[in-house]
Amino acid sequence: MIHSFTFKNFCSFANNTTILFQDIRKGVETKSNMFCDTPLGDRLSKVMIVIGPNASGKTSALKALAFLSWFVRNSFVGLEGEKESIPVDNFAFSEDKESVSEFELVFDHRDVVYKYILHLCKTHVVKEELYRKEDTQHFNYIFKRNWNAQAESSDIVQRINLKTEILKEILRKNVSLIAASVAIKNDFLTDIAGFWEKIISNVNRMGKSWDTSSLGERGLFEATEAYNKNQNLFVKVVQFLKDIDLGLEGILIEEGEARNPKTGEARKVYLPYGVHKVKDKQYKLPLAFESSGTKNMFVLLHFLLSAIEQGGLAVIDELEIDLHPHAVPQIIELFANPATNPKNSQLLFTSHSLEVLNHLEKEQIVLVEKKQECKSELYRLDELKGVRRDDNIYAKYMAGAYGAVPNL
Repeated sequence: MIHSFTFKNFCSFANNTTILFQDIRKGVETKSNMFCDTPLGDRLSKVMIVIGPNASGKTSALKALAFLSWFVRNSFVGLEGEKESIPVDNFAFSEDKESVSEFELVFDHRDVVYKYILHLCKTHVVKEELYRKEDTQHFNYIFKRNWNAQAESSDIVQRINLKTEILKEILRKNVSLIAASVAIKNDFLTDIAGFWEKIISNVNRMGKSWDTSSLGERGLFEATEAYNKNQNLFVKVVQFLKDIDLGLEGILIEEGEARNPKTGEARKVYLPYGVHKVKDKQYKLPLAFESSGTKNMFVLLHFLLSAIEQGGLAVIDELEIDLHPHAVPQIIELFANPATNPKNSQLLFTSHSLEVLNHLEKEQIVLVEKKQECKSELYRLDELKGVRRDDNIYAKYMAGAYGAVPNL
C-alpha cells in the first residue's frame, strides 16, 4: 500500500506537493471500512479523491505517480539509448528547462515499509535511493545512487547482493537502477519492482489514455483481450455490470477479425457482445453499439478489478466519465468492502461527480487549485481549520467554503 507520495517541479506543480494516504489522527479508533490498519501500525485510506476546477492540476497530480511508476518499471527497456531524453515534464511555466524534478514514495511491500527517492532531469538521473524502515522512526538505506558530474557517471553504494560492476556496465544515465537490476535478475530489486507493477492507471503523458468518445473502440479491444486471458476477472466484471442494472443478462467474448484500414492486413481480435433477454429469448449486441456508459464501465473495470485482484493501486482520471452518479459510490464500495477487496487495494482518482463527497471522509479528499504564476497547489481537506466531521462536505464545497472551485 502507498503511505505518501511527494513530488516537485512537475507539470503545473512547481513546489513540494504531497498526497498523504495516512490517517494521522492519534488515539482515534475507527471501524470505517474506508481505512485499514497495516501490520506495522499505520492506518491508511483505501480511497482518495482529487477535486478542483478544470485546469487546476488534478490530472497532473496523477501523471506524476504514473510517470514514476513507468520510470521505475520500464525505463531500461523503454528508452533505447543514453542520448534519449527522459520523458519527464518539468514545471511548465519556467525558463529553466534543465531543472531537476523530484519524487518520493513511501510504501509497504510484504509487511515492510520502504521509501524510494528519485531526482532527475531530462538527460540523467541525479539521485536514486531506496530505504527500508527499521523501526517507528528510522529508515536505513538499501542503495544510494548519485550523479558524479566530473566522472559523468553514477556513484553507487548498496547493502544488498547487487553486482555493482556488472550493473554499471548496463546502467545508463537515463534509466532507473531498479529497472536495470531487473535486467540482471537481482532477486531483491526484482521483487521490489513487482510492487510497481501493481500500480495500474488510465493516465499517460498526454492525460487520460482512453474514453469511448475520443479513442473509439480501442479501449474495448484492450479490455476484452485482458478479460479473455483472465476468466476469473471476466466473471467478476460480468457480475458487477449485471448488479448495477445496465439491462444486461451477460457478456460474451468471441474471436473475430479486424483489418487495418490502410493496409487491409487482417489480425485476430476478441470482440465483446452484450447479452439481453427479452420475452425469454436472448439477443446479443456488439458492445460497441451499447451506451457510452456501459462501454466505459466495461473498460474501467479492467483497471479497477485488476488492481483489486493484485492488491495494488488504481490511478484513474475522471472516474465518473459517462457513468450515472449512482455508479460511482458502488465503485467506492468495491474498494471499501473487505469482501470485495481482501488485499486492501487502493484507489486514487479525480472526479467532477462531486456527490461522491457524501460517501468520503475529510482525510480522503484532496483539493487542487491554481495560484499565481500558474502554479498548482494541493492540500487535504483535514488540513483546513474548522472542518468538522459532521459537516455536509458536499454542500460546503459547492458553496466555496473550502476553495478549489471555479471562479465563474
